[in-house]
Amino acid sequence: MRVVSLCPSITETLVAIGGLPSLAAVTRYCTRPKGLLWSVPRIGGTKTPDVARILDLKPDVVFANAEENRQEDVEALRAAGVDVDVTLPRRVAEVPSAIRKWGERLGTAGEADALAVRIESRLEEIASEPAPAPFRYAYWIWKDPWMTVSDDTYVADLIRLAGGINVFGDETVRYPTAVPADALARRADVQVFPSEPYPFSEERHGAAIARAFGPGIRKAFVDGDDYCWHGARTLDGIKAVRTLMNSGIQA
Repeated sequence: MRVVSLCPSITETLVAIGGLPSLAAVTRYCTRPKGLLWSVPRIGGTKTPDVARILDLKPDVVFANAEENRQEDVEALRAAGVDVDVTLPRRVAEVPSAIRKWGERLGTAGEADALAVRIESRLEEIASEPAPAPFRYAYWIWKDPWMTVSDDTYVADLIRLAGGINVFGDETVRYPTAVPADALARRADVQVFPSEPYPFSEERHGAAIARAFGPGIRKAFVDGDDYCWHGARTLDGIKAVRTLMNSGIQA
């Protein structure tokens, strides 16, 4: 098998299920697992892949994400006869089936099933536990303009496992534009600031956030990869949101 991955979270998962020897190329943003991808050729960014280079590599399949990658690139590859596998999990429970499908495509179904079972077992454990105390949150993915997430996202479903209630959950747009005052008016208990796609950090943005939201707001700065990367990272994501529930909501 010769495969190309256009999505960092998929790349990480393909390696986790035994696909490293099959990787013919990945994007420049595919950096994990750290230390294992240094020899794999790069074919541009997630939004700017070198389609001609991909065609030269003659991959058996290209793995893409419907949100991370552009439809025009997917269509260009398919028009040239390339098999493009596109996924977009919106719920944590959808991840195991995606992993199993990738394993079947790679010929590593056993390794894929083992990872999928681990995720399913963890979800079953959570479902059998007492419901966590609910908390209301806003999860900010950008500033200038400020943008957040609706409930029709993997991120929101992940935080729901820890009792999170998204104050922008009912928005019809998956990534609505909002302003800090909207979150305050909707009584968010905590404002969550991930490190990606916008690189929020307390050191660099704490003062600006205080000015925008007002002093004394409850806020949490989190690793964005854990919250939005699905696949091999899903178990880390579940752990991260449970940490948010238990101790990560700080004033």
